[in-house]
Amino acid sequence: MFRLAKHKLLLGTIVPCVLALVALAAVRVSRPAVKESTVKPPLEFSARDLAQLSTRRLTVELALPGTIQAVSQATVRSKVSAEVRRIQVREGDVVTAGQVIAEFDTAPLRAQLAERTATLASAQAQLVQTERTRKANAQLASQNFISQNAYDSADSAHQAQSALVQAAQAQLEQTRLQLDDAMVKAPISGQVARRFVQPGEKVAFDTPLVQIVDLSKIEVQAQAPVSDVGHLKVGAAARVEVEGVDGPAISGRIDRINPSTEPGTRTIDLYVSIPNEGRALRAGMFANVRLALQSDRPGQAIAASAVREDAGQSVVWVLKTDHLTRRAVSLGRHDDRAQMVEVLGGIGPDDLVLSTRFDNLSEGMAAHLVADTPGTAAAQPPAPKVN
Repeated sequence: MFRLAKHKLLLGTIVPCVLALVALAAVRVSRPAVKESTVKPPLEFSARDLAQLSTRRLTVELALPGTIQAVSQATVRSKVSAEVRRIQVREGDVVTAGQVIAEFDTAPLRAQLAERTATLASAQAQLVQTERTRKANAQLASQNFISQNAYDSADSAHQAQSALVQAAQAQLEQTRLQLDDAMVKAPISGQVARRFVQPGEKVAFDTPLVQIVDLSKIEVQAQAPVSDVGHLKVGAAARVEVEGVDGPAISGRIDRINPSTEPGTRTIDLYVSIPNEGRALRAGMFANVRLALQSDRPGQAIAASAVREDAGQSVVWVLKTDHLTRRAVSLGRHDDRAQMVEVLGGIGPDDLVLSTRFDNLSEGMAAHLVADTPGTAAAQPPAPKVN
């Protein structure tokens, strides 16, 4: 009995203690945790990270598509209507001016030459006879043995026969020219670009036979917008990039500018002469002509790296006394060589614009300008970390 009472007394002492500890733990768990401070330090920028508007003349590079063509080229055409007897050249062959490149069948022309030669001889014989008659009638008329009308008839017959002789001579000369034209000669030196006919074909007058190009002098025919033609001058330097040709751009100059626009395109053709050492460039190759155009007026410009594109809009980040602000700007011409862009509106000359690329910037973000460390002006400062 005494042992059972002792156990009851011990349980009555332990249970309240356990309950007190559980209650204390529950109070600690239910108490909210104290959050640590999440305030971020302001971004720090040096003068090398910023840019301002400056007044300058921008040089704009105009890129124009074009096609290479030979300065001297010719399409040789048939001057007679006859059968092609022989073609002595093929595509790619080198020819010189005056070289025979094709021959026609001359049998019909030779027969015609003989016929017209005989016709001329007959006409000349008749002319001699009419001359004698005219002289005889002149003497008789002077002695009044015949009337003046008889002399006039003899004189008219002589003049008519003289005209027939001249016509026969012209026809004979025409046949001789056709015989000469039956031997087709190259009008210029160069290379055969295309052969249009084959031996045995019967061709008509003015049919294309052979195309010859001279690659010693070439030029690029490019199309320039009418709005930019006023800034282009004959003799201006140009850089030409040829499609499919590796290496640096080829230096050239504007040789000619067309005085009229191309119908329906509002563009004007200009011709840029370029060297062709080793005949590496070919007619018909596509090229891109780059021309440097200096603006006719100074403008407010800033470094191109300061401008960002956001949802199709050009924006910059301006550093105020203690924060960043986002500004939309309108742009003008771009100077790719100087890496500058003209600003037409949105910022002023006193605004400090962030020109170094930083990510995750937001409107109102804390920031300030810090001085560069002496002796480290040439070193690039570490980019601030933006989270």
